[in-house]
Amino acid sequence: MLWLLICGGLLLTIALFMVHFVRLVHRDQMATREYIEKHRALSDEEFVQRCGENISPEVALKVRYMMSDISGMDKDNIYPETRLFRDL
Repeated sequence: MLWLLICGGLLLTIALFMVHFVRLVHRDQMATREYIEKHRALSDEEFVQRCGENISPEVALKVRYMMSDISGMDKDNIYPETRLFRDL
């Protein structure tokens, strides 16, 4: 009888964990979708222009490509003002 209670508790814990995990994944997908809807695709030339004159184009584009690789987002949706942990 005790093993039934233990198994039931374990199954309930696993179910609650799965619900929480699915909600987190869904929230992350919604945040990514909202970000992309608010930010139109930006070409490399526009990106470099928005970075300003004191940042070299090579460095700006390398950082953009790195943020794209890390976040999994298309580079065209990454802006100079994008923050990795807040926006992506």
